[in-house]
Amino acid sequence: MLQRKGDTQRMQADARTIRENINRARGYLRRDDIYRCIEAANDALVLKSTSSTLGRGRSEVDLLLVEMCDEFSRHPRVVEFLQSIGVSRVPLLRYKAGDETLLIKRLMALRIKMEEVEQRAREREEKLQASQMAQWLQLGQANLEQKNFPKGKVYLRRVVETFGTEPDVIREVGRLFYEAGLHAEAAEMFALAIEQTPNDQVAWRMAIDTSEAMGEFKKAESLYLDALKIFGGHHLTYLNIAKFYLKWHRKDDAYDYAQRALDLDPELAEAKAIRDKLAG
Repeated sequence: MLQRKGDTQRMQADARTIRENINRARGYLRRDDIYRCIEAANDALVLKSTSSTLGRGRSEVDLLLVEMCDEFSRHPRVVEFLQSIGVSRVPLLRYKAGDETLLIKRLMALRIKMEEVEQRAREREEKLQASQMAQWLQLGQANLEQKNFPKGKVYLRRVVETFGTEPDVIREVGRLFYEAGLHAEAAEMFALAIEQTPNDQVAWRMAIDTSEAMGEFKKAESLYLDALKIFGGHHLTYLNIAKFYLKWHRKDDAYDYAQRALDLDPELAEAKAIRDKLAG
């Protein structure tokens, strides 16, 4: 008696779980979430195939599986995709008790094929975008070289607006502005590049160079000190700061940073020269 009661409870639990998975699958299908629908449908079919008996719940489960497979096979996205790859089997899924393994294989094959097609589409799109970005960069640079600054700016700002989330793109646009002598635009780009990637040492270096080129020594100093907080002290960084302060006629600061450079590398000739010059 206890064994029969336990079997009944297990059958009821299995039937309930299958119904829940079917309902999940149909819900995902209504939301056009094909991948999650396939996962939920697969869960239902796997449990159905491994449950030797479902008792009185079997007929209801079989009916729900028939409806789920019919709805899946008629779904516009499924039909459109199958037609796009030349598959004319209609319907893709037709449920019959005992065919669970076959249907599982068809669902998995469909998912793999959909992922392959989507991956190829992404790769094509990436190639098109890379080509478009390269074209705009070339046109922007060419116009800057020809002193057609307004048009050059349009192309390069379009690159930033469209592809600015990709690595190094904003910094490269800043470099083109800098080389064209458009320092204000270059400074804007380097600030954006640093905001996007705070550990981009090249962007920091170019931002500092741009500030110096504009005569904005206070801004350059601020950038140097912020860079030290991020990257830490290095003998060449200290040397560059010493040279910067020397250019700015801040002799005490220049001497201090030359000494800091020498503390890390006592053989650094340029730092020695600055220190000795200022000590005399």
